Amino acid sequence: MKIKITEPYIWLPVDNRREEKKIHFYIDGKKIEEIDIRLGGTDCDFYACCDVSSYLNKTLEIVGHGAEHMLDGIFCWPEKPQHVYPFRPQLHFAPEVGWHNDPNGLIYANGVYHLYYQWNPYGVGWGNMHWGHAVSKDMIRWEHCPVVLKPDETGTAYSGCAIQDKNNLAGFGKDALLYYYTAAGGRNEWSRSRGNLFTQRLAYSLDNGQTLKVSDKFKIEHIVNENRDPKVFYHEPTKAYIQVLYLDENEFVLYRSEDLLEWKEIQRLDFHGMWECPDLFELNVINEDNKKKWVFWSADGYYVIGEFDGYTFKAESSVQNAYSSKLPYAAQSFSGIEGRVVNTAWLRLKNVRGHYCGLMSIPTELALKKTDKGYRMCFRPVRELESYRGKENSFETNPEVIQLKLQGNPVRIDFSWDAPEEGRTKAVIQNIEMTADFNSGCLRFQDRSTGEEISYITLRKGEKTKLSLIIDQEVIEFFGNDGTIYGMAETEENVLKQKLHITMDAPKTSVTWYEYHI
Repeated sequence: MKIKITEPYIWLPVDNRREEKKIHFYIDGKKIEEIDIRLGGTDCDFYACCDVSSYLNKTLEIVGHGAEHMLDGIFCWPEKPQHVYPFRPQLHFAPEVGWHNDPNGLIYANGVYHLYYQWNPYGVGWGNMHWGHAVSKDMIRWEHCPVVLKPDETGTAYSGCAIQDKNNLAGFGKDALLYYYTAAGGRNEWSRSRGNLFTQRLAYSLDNGQTLKVSDKFKIEHIVNENRDPKVFYHEPTKAYIQVLYLDENEFVLYRSEDLLEWKEIQRLDFHGMWECPDLFELNVINEDNKKKWVFWSADGYYVIGEFDGYTFKAESSVQNAYSSKLPYAAQSFSGIEGRVVNTAWLRLKNVRGHYCGLMSIPTELALKKTDKGYRMCFRPVRELESYRGKENSFETNPEVIQLKLQGNPVRIDFSWDAPEEGRTKAVIQNIEMTADFNSGCLRFQDRSTGEEISYITLRKGEKTKLSLIIDQEVIEFFGNDGTIYGMAETEENVLKQKLHITMDAPKTSVTWYEYHI
């Protein structure tokens, strides 16, 4: 099939009931795109699109293996499809359409926060890994931007990071943005036919992250299996850049560079249960003056506390788990934010009703807290969120029932228990039930529709306990006890128009709540 490109976008009908097929785009005999897609007809679930604006007035040849009879539903159009879903989250980033997973290339540069992410623009399942892109002034309100990296002959565009080259060490220009990422060779037919394997590549941007160009100045050749997910940061005390990379099973490698191009291996690490999406950062300890510790981090929220001198990471703890639920994954810290460490995670929701799948967590500020069990990570919503808060409402309670009808805005509920020895507080909204049971000493989140236990956290009798719920469309995030309790629960559709029921027989309980106006 051939199409004269007269408009900037190619629309492709997606029908989730169809079998996935592979199609190829060619211009002048050269492949420009390879897509796995569930092609549909006029009764499709939604339209995906491909930006072909750089090929206007050329002829596009589309080749489909086993999908030839479906190609007639593909056409040119002057605008992108508009995907209207009334129950999109307001505090949590979601792609316009399609599957997304890991946050990539998180960076603050020239007054703008950049969120890149693993994205399949052609379906609500994993595959076709691109780098999607969004920008924000405050990490809360995000604006969608064009895709910046696509699958090619080197592989699909897997996860990576960003850093600003303020001194032009790499030679692309002062303040150029550099992007280290994994080319997943063998993950698409295009790269597999060339025998390519997983390698680490470099792209750069001279327009503050809006467009990326791949460079051949840097490449880490294949080491083992699906080695991936480079994360780069500057180590000020030793005046060098550090790169941490996942290798295989539970093994990671650290590299060091002074010019961002030539990298020398300095250490290999192996931590049981930890794998992919590594990060390494230094955090303040909130209850010890002038105390800092380094954290080695991996995808599931597993982490190790230790020391790092620019050459060697020395573990001082066993592997810990940061999360109180299973939804968050592959969190990455932002580059370029001074004075604090901020990260965001992919939330593994099953939310395909709006023709997208997955959300990003509310960005969180990270710290450590010294406990009787050692140092533990703390997560708090970024301070920028507070600029959207509305009027606060308070309840000082004895045994009581509260019913709160949500009005369509995200809501924060703060619970505080002043060292109760007995009693319970229960909050129920839609399918999610939260119970703080001071008789048995546990905090439990449960999905009432499935009976699944989302989270179980031990509470100490006689200790003051605090817990905050942030309710947005599709998800509830919860933070407690200085952020050492941190997790999420997936809700059903349109939770922001439901009633929240709170019942309490625990003494000395207070409840405050307020809306966020986005």
